[in-house]
Amino acid sequence: MKKFGIFLIAIVLGNFILAQESVKKDELYIQTYAKVAVEEMEMYQIPASITLAQGILETGNGQSILAQVGNNHFGIKCKNDWTGGRMYHDDDARGECFRKYTSAKESYRDHSLFLAERPYYKKLFQLDRKDYKAWAHGLRKAGYATNPKYAYMLINLIERYKLYQFDSLTSDNVDKKLAELYPDTYKSNNSIEKVDESSILLADANTKTVKIDVPKKTTPVKVTAKKVENVKKIAAVKTNNFEFPSSRIRIHPNGKVRYIILRKGDTLEDISKAYHISLNQLKSYNDLLFQDSLVINQKIFLDPKKKKGINKEHIVKEGEKMYDIAQENGISLIELYKRNLMFPGDEPKQGDRILLKGRKS
Repeated sequence: MKKFGIFLIAIVLGNFILAQESVKKDELYIQTYAKVAVEEMEMYQIPASITLAQGILETGNGQSILAQVGNNHFGIKCKNDWTGGRMYHDDDARGECFRKYTSAKESYRDHSLFLAERPYYKKLFQLDRKDYKAWAHGLRKAGYATNPKYAYMLINLIERYKLYQFDSLTSDNVDKKLAELYPDTYKSNNSIEKVDESSILLADANTKTVKIDVPKKTTPVKVTAKKVENVKKIAAVKTNNFEFPSSRIRIHPNGKVRYIILRKGDTLEDISKAYHISLNQLKSYNDLLFQDSLVINQKIFLDPKKKKGINKEHIVKEGEKMYDIAQENGISLIELYKRNLMFPGDEPKQGDRILLKGRKS
């Protein structure tokens, strides 16, 4: 009887240790990928809490074969339209085809696009971004996972680790929140954002690779919002061969947000340094987080754009894209899509009426 008691204690203690190890791995996953999840939320309005919970669940806190070998954090299968890297793994059936990525960040972006571009997830984007329970049940109802308890599993993770706190943050505030949540373990260089990306490998459909060089990230400089009347006090700053004096700053009538007009030779990196805005934040303000498609005379905003416009609607001119309309009216691109019940990537036709206020029914 005594031996049985010792055996039982050993089992309980062993299970407790395993549970503690699992919690540590979950927390490390959160510390590593929270900033990427928030950046995706800023771009696509998918709650960061949902993205993180899905990542933890789908990868077994980053330990799954799909995550470690294929950088696939969301269990997304190949589908007919996939032309990227592939790997095969037993899931609902043997040897199923899963998407293989060159980085975890690429997986996070594909997850956002996967939800944003498919019609059966359309209703999710009409939900409140902070209503993680509705999002969790909506994902299950739309068929994201076959497990009938999937929504409750996500909700349990979100509430256990208080992931809902990330739904109210901007990417600039993530490091501070992580340091607050995990004071004994978090270091800012845990974040995937801090990885040295002086060279990135991109895979094509045949999994061949091509190496491209990108500038090393600079440490973002945090500044407080400047009042409009003090704008003229900003000194002219030279970066490389170009000057960015305060006289270039204009004020948009929609919310009095600051912007400049792009000139030949201007780069986002130079603008970022000149006006003391982190590069990622500048891209976020201008809906350019994962692209650098710039044209002369384009508006580049130095503050966040608004969720709605001054005018009720905009009549589409020949050749106008949704991005053009968003920049012209000082409105967030994703909000413009949501307001008009359109998916990211959809474009209007000449003469269409695009709502800047209210919402299409």
